[in-house]
Amino acid sequence: MKRYLQAVGIWMIIIPIAILNGALRESVLIKLGAIALPLSGIILSLCIFAVAYFLIPKIHSCDRKEYIAFGVIWFVLTNLFDLSFILIEGGNFTDLLEAYNFLDGNLWIIVVLTTLLSPIIVAKIKKLID
Repeated sequence: MKRYLQAVGIWMIIIPIAILNGALRESVLIKLGAIALPLSGIILSLCIFAVAYFLIPKIHSCDRKEYIAFGVIWFVLTNLFDLSFILIEGGNFTDLLEAYNFLDGNLWIIVVLTTLLSPIIVAKIKKLID
């Protein structure tokens, strides 16, 4: 159970990074026009992977299933967090699904896939598992 709480704690570090990324997009990147949204998605994905790269190895003695579980937990928490903001702003579940449409430049799908896969990829890169 301790390992899962540590994984959630690491995910919680991603929250302020995501909020700062959104602020960067709305205050600076937006001036770049249509590239702002995809660039923001790429930046956030890289930040999520960096957090995982440096902090996942701090959770000791995990097996493959646990790293996969960490990614699934992060994926679910990320979508619940995003959905909560959508609901607070008066949106609905359909609005969350619309974020997965990359045809308008939204790379949210890359962000959530990075969230899902980063723990297991980092574990392989850092040779924490075979």
